[in-house]
Amino acid sequence: MSDVTPDLTFSCASETARTLKDLRVKQKGQPVYVMGHEEAYKGKEGVFEHFNVRLAVIKFPEGKTLGFDPSELLLPCEIDQDGIPYFEIRYCELCDQLFPLTSEEFHAPEERTQCPECSP
Repeated sequence: MSDVTPDLTFSCASETARTLKDLRVKQKGQPVYVMGHEEAYKGKEGVFEHFNVRLAVIKFPEGKTLGFDPSELLLPCEIDQDGIPYFEIRYCELCDQLFPLTSEEFHAPEERTQCPECSP
């Protein structure tokens, strides 16, 4: 019997991937921040389970699962050594849309105020 546990590393927001849709590899258990259509779950954290047709099935801490468009699911800025995700979500000052900061942006001396789409 092996004592080896699988190394589960989840993605964090980067310059090229800020939403679940942007990720090439979607891994079960990937933490996400929901900004989707379901008002009761908007602004909550959940984890990716699998795809059902074209929707990402997200499981919430209370056990409820719902489907969301992967573009409505933001990635964490960082995940600590205990596997706890940390989200830094901001509103773009130009288009008023939510976007996650990357770890570098979060720790930068001057915080990003515009989403990547609006930035020059």
